Amino acid sequence: MLKKIILSGWETELNSSLIDSNVLSIALFSINKELIFANKAMTSLFTGKACDNLLNPTFETLLLLDNSQALIFNGYLTIGTYSSINTSIYAQIFRKDNKLLIIGGVIANQLIDQNKIVHKLNRDLNNLQRELIKEKNVLNKTMNQLNRANDALEKLNATKDRFISILGHDLKNPFNTLLGFSELLLTDIDNYDKKTIKEFAGIINDSSEQTFNLLNSLMEWSVVQRDKAAFNPKVENLYHLVYETFTLVNPSAKAKKINIIIDIPQIIEVEIDREMIKTIIRNLLSNAIKFTPENGEVRVYAKKDGKTVQITISDNGLGMNEQTMESLFKIGVTKSQKGTNGEHGTGFGLLLIKEFVDMHKGTITVKSEIGKGSVFIINLPLTQII
Repeated sequence: MLKKIILSGWETELNSSLIDSNVLSIALFSINKELIFANKAMTSLFTGKACDNLLNPTFETLLLLDNSQALIFNGYLTIGTYSSINTSIYAQIFRKDNKLLIIGGVIANQLIDQNKIVHKLNRDLNNLQRELIKEKNVLNKTMNQLNRANDALEKLNATKDRFISILGHDLKNPFNTLLGFSELLLTDIDNYDKKTIKEFAGIINDSSEQTFNLLNSLMEWSVVQRDKAAFNPKVENLYHLVYETFTLVNPSAKAKKINIIIDIPQIIEVEIDREMIKTIIRNLLSNAIKFTPENGEVRVYAKKDGKTVQITISDNGLGMNEQTMESLFKIGVTKSQKGTNGEHGTGFGLLLIKEFVDMHKGTITVKSEIGKGSVFIINLPLTQII
């Protein structure tokens, strides 16, 4: 009675505040599931038919509760749909004169719990950022060590700056993705359903895998730069070496139903560094498989031409335009592209190929046309002059 006296004269203001409230949620239903009234806050929680938005407890469950007293429910009420966002509020539900009155909102403990979750996510993100900074520092230290070890090589020093430029550019994109989507999860995770969160996690995983592959390629590149003196050519049978490499990539070809044809005379012998030439063949075959659609064909053939041997790897895949061909083998220009099945690359494979061909005093050229495939032609001397 005292409260009624204190608030007397404020009925208009109270009614207006409750109707327009974004905090306190109010809804009035008939027991026939008809929505009689919903204020602004409650309306924002409903999608479609209002009574179907009561998920736990459901409208039907509420009707079965004991109604000997007006208050039939006092606790958390989940509102929304199973297929999209839903929300829990602390609510009191009353039943009187064949009507249900719902009054609810967010209690302090809810806000505290949500705040704890946000703080934990923020700490986790900060820890992740610190780990990324540590990894970047480790990578920078490794690069500095490699640079100091190769200061005596003028050509390698000239390559260094361009190499760092590639590293910064290629690391920036995946890290932007990692930070962007992790920030979305950090700030709005309560607004996303499981499907969306899983999609974001998949994007973060793909970006992490791309960064990991890039780091692996960087390490392989750094080994080449550091150990250029470790060039050990020996006389090898070209057919056997190519066939040995073919067995490594053939599972990938079979997965795309691509036929690899080897047309190399078994009598050709050439003085080469075995592992370097295997790396060249493997990378070119892998690229051919990557950019060739299912049921395509890749050919490897070779022939002697005077004092050189010519190795050709061709495919009937996507092909390239003139601008792309001109950028191949150039540090700071070569870009990784996705294959016909969305395969990821790092863009460093062709740089390694060019490096190894140069070390053999050979040449590599490419012919290609959009939609008609590509042809890579390698010319190597039959013997090396040490």
